Amino acid sequence: MTKVDKFIVFKIADYLLALPMSDVLKVINFPPSGNLGAMGLVQLGRHTIRVFDLHEQLNSGEISSLANHPHFLLIIRNPQQELCGIAVDDTPNLMELPLEMMRSVPKSFGQSSISEMVSHTVVLSEDAVTTTIFLLDVQRLFC
Repeated sequence: MTKVDKFIVFKIADYLLALPMSDVLKVINFPPSGNLGAMGLVQLGRHTIRVFDLHEQLNSGEISSLANHPHFLLIIRNPQQELCGIAVDDTPNLMELPLEMMRSVPKSFGQSSISEMVSHTVVLSEDAVTTTIFLLDVQRLFC
């Protein structure tokens, strides 16, 4: 029997990215950020959290998503256990991905922005359409 795990999959720029569902505390509508937005922060209840805009790294200098008012925020914890968020434009999806199809990305993979923040790839093929999903590595993301 094929082992699968659940992942939250979302698109940023031209990339499909994924986080293990166990790493995602919550997916919420992006809150109004007021003056904090310019500093990459949002107020979430009694918490002020840092928002990572991966569009800046993955779009090669195009306008950031925060300026375009993202629709969703994935709430995760960084390695120091602090709350932080990832700004996402489109609705994230819950997907089951087969673990045996995951391939490790070597740390020496190159100096591209995407390679510095992912640990694995999964390539799915269906009806002559190939889709590559990059698994974000929370440890690499916050280095």
